[in-house]
Amino acid sequence: MTGTFVGVTGLPRSGSTLLCQLLAQHPGIHCDGHSSPLCNMLLGIRRMISNDTFFLAQLDHTFDSSYAQLSGAMRGFLRGWYQACSKTALVDKNRAWLHAIELLLHIEPNARLLVCVRELGQIYGSIEAQH
Repeated sequence: MTGTFVGVTGLPRSGSTLLCQLLAQHPGIHCDGHSSPLCNMLLGIRRMISNDTFFLAQLDHTFDSSYAQLSGAMRGFLRGWYQACSKTALVDKNRAWLHAIELLLHIEPNARLLVCVRELGQIYGSIEAQH
């Protein structure tokens, strides 16, 4: 991964998929145009580590080095996900990015987050019209 990481998030029916599809048209931006499991996988790794008694014991003895290793591993996972991409920006869509903003900024400090918003009444109306 060589480009700037951009996470796209938002409520259902707020335009995040359309935004990603439009961004995917730009030649300098990599975007799949649909939701990615990357954020959920990073959160899963964090959850797994939080419940691992062996790693927690390591933190008790060598906090700085163990925490640095964990951060580096998660950074490597994030960058490895888009390893083959050489575009100037990488856009990853997932509703959980807003929930994981602190984790994202810890492992990728230059990351950006686009949050799609829409008036709640319009979202309800859109969902209601669909069903």
